[in-house]
Amino acid sequence: MSDVRSAGPSDVDAVVGILVAAFQDDPMSRWIFPGDDRRRTRAHPAFFRALTDLAVATGSVDLTADHTAAVIWTPAGGEGGGDVLIPGLDDDELHRLGVLLGLLAAREPREPHWHAQFIGVRPGRQREGLGARLVRHGLDRYDAEGASTYLEASSPDSARLYRRLGFTDHGPAFSPPGGPPMQPMQRPPA
Repeated sequence: MSDVRSAGPSDVDAVVGILVAAFQDDPMSRWIFPGDDRRRTRAHPAFFRALTDLAVATGSVDLTADHTAAVIWTPAGGEGGGDVLIPGLDDDELHRLGVLLGLLAAREPREPHWHAQFIGVRPGRQREGLGARLVRHGLDRYDAEGASTYLEASSPDSARLYRRLGFTDHGPAFSPPGGPPMQPMQRPPA
């Protein structure tokens, strides 16, 4: 796909900008960072920078050429659980993030796979097929490696998209206490 490429260290700012914009109003972001929108606007850059830096170093980040969409892929177990240290987050946010990461780790498949952790499209460009193209780009790469893939759908719309791409439910939906539901989904290599 000529409009999708792997992101490198020089693309981190662009990827962070995409993810900050894409997840500003996401229900799980609102659960991790409750309160007004300004708090998420301040907390998201540190949060997404830490994840993007880690994925560039140990996983894969795919980016559209026009910097409107990005996806973070990590190898199995890449997000871990337990204590999370991200500068700028307060103790309550770190606690909620730790709870969520623990739930995610408990549901992740045990066999080797690649995890699409965040698939973000700038709000003005959503519903144009950019997210599907990004995921398909990664699926083509991991199919060639013979690797399975995994993700969590955060809405019925995203679950429908992922099912069209060959993902199936990997156990029941779950949610952190007082948080929104997520549906774990897995796809074997094609």
